[in-house]
Amino acid sequence: MTTFAASQDRLRNLFSKRLVLIVGATRWGTAWVQHAMDAHPDICAKGEGHFTDVLFPKIAKAFDDYNTESEKIGNRLQLAGLPGNAAGYTFDDVDHMLKTAIGLALDRWLDGRNPLCVVEKTPEHVLSLELLDRVLPEAHILHVVRDGRDEAVSAWEFNLGISRGDFPRQYPSFASFVETFAQAWGRSIGNARRFGRRNPGRYLEIRCEDITTSTSRVVSEVLNFATVSTSAEIVRTCADAAWDVSPLDLEHGIWKSTFDDEAHRLFKRHGGELLKLLNYEN
Repeated sequence: MTTFAASQDRLRNLFSKRLVLIVGATRWGTAWVQHAMDAHPDICAKGEGHFTDVLFPKIAKAFDDYNTESEKIGNRLQLAGLPGNAAGYTFDDVDHMLKTAIGLALDRWLDGRNPLCVVEKTPEHVLSLELLDRVLPEAHILHVVRDGRDEAVSAWEFNLGISRGDFPRQYPSFASFVETFAQAWGRSIGNARRFGRRNPGRYLEIRCEDITTSTSRVVSEVLNFATVSTSAEIVRTCADAAWDVSPLDLEHGIWKSTFDDEAHRLFKRHGGELLKLLNYEN
């Protein structure tokens, strides 16, 4: 049985390492980057923790429920003339528990290894970077972007493929889906870039399209961000491993053959300026 002191020692060791979180509005490029990083001997990049979208809300609710019940107990004791106060938790206490939960999960991924850098990939974290920054102020954010129009086409086809009817009922036309997607795409990228402006030394943005056209350069940038070796041999090894495990079947500009006039008008209304900022053709 692991002692509390031993567990604390492991967490201190974990949080002393370079911690990189891969986020983005796209899933196609984030997985490739994760596998490229995991192929490096000094990096552990094993999976998706879904901390902000799954774990955090459940932990916060549990402590909120406990605080509510604890306050009731304290009030009953005081009304009865007995000593007793609510044993509630503060926001700082909850943040401490959230960080501990993250550390325990990542420590299990190490499986006895002692890498220089630990990587977690959950694209959805891009929407909660302010919370992550509060809980993990040492974390570095690797943001993967892709032309939102191509991403909209991929997301549309993916959801149609797995839907049992709800998706087509929610979005009866491609254009209606594009409008919703463009708004979400803009929020995601805007949120990540705001983090980058506030924390320039803890932020790296790469384009999914560049992975296929400038693979070595992108891998070198990513490994430099992780502060590990970037020798030519290691860069090749990491790139080859990523292509083997997570091939990027991307067709740049596929939106041109899929978007009709209405879809193009709606995406431009909600994401046109961002396309220009990201240097995608308009």
